[in-house]
Amino acid sequence: MITMEWTIRSEEPDDAEGIAAVLTDAFSRKDEAELVSLIRNSDAYDPELSLVCVEDGTIVGYVLFSPVVIRAADCDETKALALAPVAVLTQFRNQGIGTALIEEGIHRSHQKRAKIIVVLGEPGYYRRFRFESAKTHGIEPPWEVPEGSFMILGLEKNVLRDVHGMVHYPEAFSSTANTLK
Repeated sequence: MITMEWTIRSEEPDDAEGIAAVLTDAFSRKDEAELVSLIRNSDAYDPELSLVCVEDGTIVGYVLFSPVVIRAADCDETKALALAPVAVLTQFRNQGIGTALIEEGIHRSHQKRAKIIVVLGEPGYYRRFRFESAKTHGIEPPWEVPEGSFMILGLEKNVLRDVHGMVHYPEAFSSTANTLK
């Protein structure tokens, strides 16, 4: 049995190419890599919430948390974060890397005083991190998505009680939204 040792850390300036390779491999297209590049070059980028998993000097996994706003009909706004994208190289899947990246990202988000995280993804996967349907809280995505796939996580007790409205993503998501669905 071969045991792999990997480390999770914040993205560094020289990581862009390795991150793009992971995203392109995981999604079999370049859209997510282009999205991350756009975010990296915007005000929405926080390197402490852009995490890589490195094994033997190679980036094998990646996750990004970006700021979003939940805007109610009365224009009341609540700051939150969006988890997107998360990816692991094909040959490194099913080793707990994606789970470790997400858990570390949630932990760092909470340390940075974030209170809410949204994600668009497979409900069965994200429930393990305590994500639940955003719709049940009156929180909607800005695009048409499959029922139940837009989810939310409150990082503090009762934080979702008075929050409702539509999630507004950074501009970079708008330019790639049609290809990411």
